[in-house]
Amino acid sequence: MENKETAKKYFDAMVAGNFDEMNKLKTPDCVYWLSGEGSWPFGGYQSLENQAKLWGTVAERFPDGMKMTLQSITADEERAVLYVHIRGIRKDGRIYENNVMLLLTFKDSLISGLYEYLDTIMVNELFCGPMDDVK
Repeated sequence: MENKETAKKYFDAMVAGNFDEMNKLKTPDCVYWLSGEGSWPFGGYQSLENQAKLWGTVAERFPDGMKMTLQSITADEERAVLYVHIRGIRKDGRIYENNVMLLLTFKDSLISGLYEYLDTIMVNELFCGPMDDVK
């Protein structure tokens, strides 16, 4: 159950925006992958630089942040799956609402891989598409 506890700590740190804690729970060579490779700017394997750009985009477009609700965690000796509901109001008033599956793999009790499965059409439109006039 150690992986389940680590997955929950990672989720809690993500909700709090505590990047230092998130990084402490990952291996130095941790892989981050988002679904939609080739169909939107953040699809596929992400460098640390691209991860920072993604979090910057979220902060800029969703100034009140995202509400992340953990629906469930399933874990075994090698991996954990988090089912998460995410909702946020973009600064132009448009609503982002998505259900996400986050697969975590582990090495030496640390997260060695993060694989995020989500609605790529919605995330591309609201994270990377044009902003409506801000009222």
